[in-house]
Amino acid sequence: MAKGYSISVSRGIESLRRRLAGAWYRGAIYQWRLGGTRATQLLLVPHDPWPGDSETGKAILRGAFSFRNDNIWRGEELPLEPHDFAWLRDLRATGSDAGRRLGRELISDWIDRYGRYHHHGWRPEIVSERVINWLSQYDYFCRGAEGRFRDRVLQSVARQSRHLAIVTRKTTRGAKRVRAAKGLVYVGACLPSAQAWLFKGLALLEHEIEHRIHADGGVAERCPTLQHGILRDLIDVRSVLASSHQDSSPVVRVAIDRAAPMLRGMRLGDGGLAVFNGGFEEQDWQIDMTLNQSGSTGNPPEHPPHTGFQRVTAGRTTIIMDSGKPPPHGHDDIAHAGLLSFEMSAGRARLIVNCGSYWKPNSEWAFAGRTSAAHSTLIVEDRNSSQLYRNGGLGRRPESVDGKRRDQEGAVVIEGSHDGYAPSFDVEHTRRIYVSSNGEDIRGQDILSRPEKSRRSPDVEFAVRFHLHPDVSIDSMSIWEKGGRIIDFSRQGAGNWQFHTESGVTIRVEDSFYQGARNERQRTRQIVLSGEYRGAEPRSVRWAIRRR
Repeated sequence: MAKGYSISVSRGIESLRRRLAGAWYRGAIYQWRLGGTRATQLLLVPHDPWPGDSETGKAILRGAFSFRNDNIWRGEELPLEPHDFAWLRDLRATGSDAGRRLGRELISDWIDRYGRYHHHGWRPEIVSERVINWLSQYDYFCRGAEGRFRDRVLQSVARQSRHLAIVTRKTTRGAKRVRAAKGLVYVGACLPSAQAWLFKGLALLEHEIEHRIHADGGVAERCPTLQHGILRDLIDVRSVLASSHQDSSPVVRVAIDRAAPMLRGMRLGDGGLAVFNGGFEEQDWQIDMTLNQSGSTGNPPEHPPHTGFQRVTAGRTTIIMDSGKPPPHGHDDIAHAGLLSFEMSAGRARLIVNCGSYWKPNSEWAFAGRTSAAHSTLIVEDRNSSQLYRNGGLGRRPESVDGKRRDQEGAVVIEGSHDGYAPSFDVEHTRRIYVSSNGEDIRGQDILSRPEKSRRSPDVEFAVRFHLHPDVSIDSMSIWEKGGRIIDFSRQGAGNWQFHTESGVTIRVEDSFYQGARNERQRTRQIVLSGEYRGAEPRSVRWAIRRR
């Protein structure tokens, strides 16, 4: 309780600090300080190897948003951040002069309305992304533009870059600092007399790599989507250093070599990412492109000791289970309470999933996806295994989380445990999953037990949830001879499967939802096993998933 209270107070102080800082940044003295930065040309226009999406570009051409009024969005919202200008790639992907002209118009509108300071649009990681995209797409949207427009763009880039250099170390950490430091490297390479910013950005980046990217290559946030994004950032930094004839960074190079295999380890059979801790499936071809650009050929780790995701590939079956500690404070903004949850695919088809997240971090649907009940794991008294703050971050969290793995005559057994329910209910959870050598026989065991020093044994209700992918069909449900239950389910490309459970628990099929893509929420179903845990002796729930 004391630790959770301390974190809450810390977050309150941080919120007050941001408001006071915002008032200073809007002031005349600070704006005068930024105004001393001048730029009239570029030394380098960085190469941008990442493709855009033409359909998103067409939606922007139809008027998806504008910077000319308080309500930026005009119609149906797109899963993008208008202030970061990453969508310039999408306009470029339309291959039209209209896209180029609209890009210039929206940049001018942004400078008119938000070019001095804005509490959201001038957050360091967004400033960085914006100046990177303005620089990388400079030749595209400035082709045929008047000299006055070019001057305004370069002047704005210089002002934003100075702000970025001032605030990055003080206001960012983790993935956000990586992104902000990348921006400093870019402007230091591209603007005349700005090399000091390149060295500052690279020093910040290398420090963050050494302290926030684990030795196994995983990022502190434990989010597959951020793993992908940070790897792309590191690849871009490596490219810009080479293009500006700077010495390569051994720290960045080693980080790429470590992060790429970890990204491979977070892919399911369809090539997309597992949806843990605020992540999305992402496009498989984009992940392929990132891994190819990395140049790293390392195999995915089966049990990375620091990041904690356990991966089993057997036959055509892939299983990824989360047996790692929640992200630390400061890296937990989008963290989920999904301890010991797992996802499963057969061939290129997902079968068991978590509910996923929503692209707007502080929305109700994003919060719903963060709860323990939105994960394929065991839940006690419909409570979360870690305390979730609605505006992001974790409060109370487990003190002990453990993961193990062993081979068993050609099969693999993965195991995890945590004490997230011990403070409230005096209960610990252990999960074991056995995967046969051909991947067609998966047996699970969820165990509830009392801590060694337990002095009470409160009765608690529990539920073990298995969220199904929306394309999975439930074909039948029956009772078998020993009193257990069988659910037949199938999916095209994965074949026919059976879910088995023993007697002693109630089995139901309930409604659920799936948010694996950024802009899509789908109805789906979940299998739920429920019961009560009474007394001091451990309670075990056995289940199995077998191909039929």
